[in-house]
Amino acid sequence: MISKKNGKPKSVANGEGSLFFSDTLKRWIFQYTEPSGKRQTLRQKKNESERAFRKRVTDVKGKLDNGTYIGKSKDTIYSLAKELNENQLKRNKIKPTTYNRNLYTLEIIKNSEIANISIQKITFIQIQHFIDKQQKYSNSNIDKIFQFLGRIFEEALKRDYIIKNPMLKVEKPKSEKKDKKVEAFTIDEQKVFLAELENKTKFKNIFIIALYSGMRIGEILALKKEDIDWKEKTITIKRTLSKTADGKVSLSDDGDTKTYNSLRTIPISPLFEKELKQTYNNTLLNINNLLFIQPTGKLINPSNVNSEFKRICVKANLAVKPYIIKRKGKDRKIKEINSKTSAYNEHMLRHTYATRMIEAGVPAEVLQKLLGHKDITITINTYTSIFNKYKQEQIDKYVDYIQNTI
Repeated sequence: MISKKNGKPKSVANGEGSLFFSDTLKRWIFQYTEPSGKRQTLRQKKNESERAFRKRVTDVKGKLDNGTYIGKSKDTIYSLAKELNENQLKRNKIKPTTYNRNLYTLEIIKNSEIANISIQKITFIQIQHFIDKQQKYSNSNIDKIFQFLGRIFEEALKRDYIIKNPMLKVEKPKSEKKDKKVEAFTIDEQKVFLAELENKTKFKNIFIIALYSGMRIGEILALKKEDIDWKEKTITIKRTLSKTADGKVSLSDDGDTKTYNSLRTIPISPLFEKELKQTYNNTLLNINNLLFIQPTGKLINPSNVNSEFKRICVKANLAVKPYIIKRKGKDRKIKEINSKTSAYNEHMLRHTYATRMIEAGVPAEVLQKLLGHKDITITINTYTSIFNKYKQEQIDKYVDYIQNTI
């Protein structure tokens, strides 16, 4: 470091900074570059001795040398979180669906006591207090909030705003709510649903394929003709339909499914081969060569498929519950109309497939590959109660065998 009295700033080759006395300001100045590349200026305070100022300079230089320097930042928890979410979307590091989900988490942070606390001043106790108050949400939502906070502080570390990650000390609480039980049709409900489906033509083939393949609705709606191998009788799942940041439905690029492990090939079962072949042979010409498309050539919105699924369930009297529709009448007054909906949604077709597979004795590791789960623990954790029930049935068979044999 070079100091120069009565002179202009003098840079040094090793980037350690420059120390000089400003004739204009009548005080000592130290200019240096932060690890981030940002230039900073340290000025001698009024009534501060030269010795005291040099001590501050030495302190800054020491921190720069040993990697403990913290750059100045005006970012709060919320401002950095918002910027992080926007940047990740711009850089294609997250999908629009993840971006939208993060907006929900951002709103929780925005309305909390930690929102406007400086990223450099917040303590792990304040974060722990905040996360403990989220126990009213489900465990899956608490996981998302916890993970998002982790990414915020990882970004702060990367920017040299902090030298220690306070999240390392924070414990994730458990929800006050019980984890939602996986909803799947019982055998009888499945029969009733299929019987009602015989009276339908809209989305019928989609529902049959979902029920007997375990594919997500978004994956089915994104199938192209080239994904079907009739010789090998397989379907290769490469993409999905998802919603963009502005809520529009879009088709992901090839190989860009929900997770890497969603890239998979599954067998064409005789249980849905007829419906798949019927769709394949009657596909409308469209620019994306999709199997399922609207007559207008537009993508089918998964929300419309779910609405139709609920209508079928209502007619089949499956999990029906009252529902209030608010509409504006001719007199411009809002009227409440009593209606009905179903507590079930289309995703339970996938759960029903998995449930029947477990009941049939299919091992967890095979089911994992068929469903496209990243890790087998996801499969086991998702269907724990069903695996446990199946395990008990197998034990009962073993006991009966032993009692009747020995």
